[in-house]
Formats: sequence, C-alpha cells, structure tokens
Amino acid sequence: MRMRKRTITSNFTESPYFSEALQVAYYHCVLEMPLKTIADILGKSPATITRRLDEVRQAGWLRDHPEFTPPPDIWRELQGKMTCTDVEQALQEHFGDMSIRRITVLPSPSTTTDDGRNAHSANVERIGLFAAKRLTEALGEGAHVIGTNWGWSVRHCVSNLRPARANPDLRFVPLVGNLSLDETDPHYEEAIECSSNRLAQMAATAFGAPRAPRLSTPAYIPRRFHEDLGGLQSIRDFIESDVSYRRIFGGKDESGIVQPGLIEQVDTLVTGLSSIDVQTLPIYRPGLITPEDLPVLEAAGVVGDLALHLVVDPSEIAAPTEAAVRLVESINDLIVGASPADFLRVAENSRAGDSNGLGVIVVAAGTWKSRILSTAIRSGAVNELITDLDTALAIGRHAGADLGGRSHLIGGKR
Repeated sequence: MRMRKRTITSNFTESPYFSEALQVAYYHCVLEMPLKTIADILGKSPATITRRLDEVRQAGWLRDHPEFTPPPDIWRELQGKMTCTDVEQALQEHFGDMSIRRITVLPSPSTTTDDGRNAHSANVERIGLFAAKRLTEALGEGAHVIGTNWGWSVRHCVSNLRPARANPDLRFVPLVGNLSLDETDPHYEEAIECSSNRLAQMAATAFGAPRAPRLSTPAYIPRRFHEDLGGLQSIRDFIESDVSYRRIFGGKDESGIVQPGLIEQVDTLVTGLSSIDVQTLPIYRPGLITPEDLPVLEAAGVVGDLALHLVVDPSEIAAPTEAAVRLVESINDLIVGASPADFLRVAENSRAGDSNGLGVIVVAAGTWKSRILSTAIRSGAVNELITDLDTALAIGRHAGADLGGRSHLIGGKR
C-alpha cells in the first residue's frame, strides 16, 4: 500500500499539470472558491478543474472535508504561486519596503461592472479567510495585544479564526465605540454585527483569550455639539472618565494620576478602510456626515477614512477652501477612539523592529477603494495589505505603478 502511494505521488509531482492542480486545490479548499469560479479565473473548463482536483485527491493530499495538506517541502516550493505574485511584486517595488512590508493579492474572477461591486461580497469573504489564516499562524504562540477595527472585511477575518489551540496570552481590544444607529435603521443589524466591540470579543473567544474590554462609549459625538465648546468638553470629560475607555486609551485614575492604556501595547492591528462615497460615509454616521457633505469633503482632498477619521490626500486637491478644511477638522474632532496617529505608531514600531507583532494589517477589497488604500500605504500606516486582484490593479493604476503585463494570474487567463 505504501509503495503504491509513493508511486502515485511521484507521478503526480512529475505531471505537467502539477502546479495547476495545486492551484485548484488551494483555491477550492483554502479560499473556498466554487469550481466554476476557479474555471473562470484559470481559463479552463469545469471538467478540467474537476479533473485537477481529483488528481490531488488521488495523491493523498486532499481529504473530503475538504482539507488540503500537501507535503511541507512541496508546499514551501509552490505556495508563492497560489497568489498573484507578479502583481504583488510590482506594487511592492513601486511603494518600497519602507512604506509597506507585505502585499498579498488573491485571485478574483473577471467582473461585469466598472467598479467590480458584483464580485465584491465573494472577494471580501475570500480575503477574510486568508487574513484569518495569517493571524492564526502568526498569533498562535506568545503574548500580543491586538486592536480590532469595525467593518465587514474585519468581520470576515474574525469569524474565520480557527486556531488549532488556545493562546491565553493574547489580548484583543476594540478601537472605536458603538455606531449608534436607530433600531429602525435598515443598517442597524450590520452596525451591531460589524462593531469593533463584537469583533474583539469574537476574536478573543476564538483564541481562548481573556474577555476583551467593551468600549461602551459612542463612536462619535453628534456634530450639533461641535460649536458648543463648553458642552463638547463636558461630553468629552464624561466619555474619557468611562472605565472601559480609560482601560483602552489611558487617562487619569481616581487619584488624578495619568495611566497608560492598552493602546500603547498594541503590536498588531486589523482594519479595513472606507472610501468616500454615499454608500459608506453618511450611512453609518447619521448626525455626523450627510450626503450633502461629500462634495465639500472631496474638495478638501478627503479620500476615505481610517477608524472613522477622515483621511486627506494632499495630491488630490491643490488648494482646498477654508470651509472644506474646517469641515474635515470639525468632523475628526468629534471621533471617539483610536486615531490615525495610533495606526502610524503601531506600523512604525513594527517597521523598526520594536514590536513582535504584525503591525497594521489592512484587509480590503473594492476597486473604488484604490485612492484611500494608496494614500494609507504612502503615509506609512500599513505594514501588510491583503486584497484581491481587481483592487490591486486599481491601486496600481491610481498610484502610477508600472504593472507592465502583470495583470494576469501566473498560469491563468484574464
């Protein structure tokens, strides 16, 4: 029996379709792609894709779960071919190691619309799966403090965390408070499901880590309070006196002594990014941003947000109006939680080797996010990016990267 298995494996590794068969198994078992999608990506017939999967199964590397377990030496040699290595290298060369350390581009099928929203949901799930495996491998042992942002991309990552064993030395902390939508709002359930509080606790449970602190404060202060300086300060004093807020972000204790918060210990931060459009900014921030604000914010050079703080790309606008600049500043002044400075600090500590965590990991898909992703990378706020091929190509186009003929998969067709 053993002789037969070795013979099958040997014949399989010498097959001209060996690499392609591993791609099929990886996409289907690890990234959970339907066989039809794989056929589209690789430019093969569904029958050919099924045959390749059967070849891996016959070699004894595929279980019916399905579970894909090729020999370690084979996997080390070929795993780089499972992602869009050529595009990853092109973007890495363009931005440079000092801006971003690692870019992972997962394959995605051809889309039917200009912005790719038809395939968005499936791609977000796929990059979430990959990000979960990345975190599971990196955080399986040792002590780390992990900050979790809110959003669908982060949720797909956290909900797929399945470590082989517990790690009680991990600490997960939410980065923003509650998005206080009215219960009648159609997006209310989404805001709850994707809240930073919920995701931090889900991640802690998955790893068997201590319960995550709950940030019971709102994510932002309504805009009507901004001009009332006395009232605004009272609200801030009330929020910052909250026990959970002080535990995460630091502040004065009962004796008046300033204590550092867990945010100072964060060495790994998992986040998505929001673009500036009517589907994201105003919907989840009633009382803070309205659809009428969007053209003004665009005039100020806003490209999206990071932990609810509006991010400006100076290259987007030559001379923003004073009113536009004031609007950006007033909105950012009302956000409660982690700031872009916190993201930059975590990223820089990782870049300098001053922490043993992964730094800032951005999990994002959507070609319309190319501007905010490019800006975040150039600013040094990202250590790792996990995205899909269409988004990566959009980033390259926006950033002016020389992709050459790199807009296809190795061994595949677009």
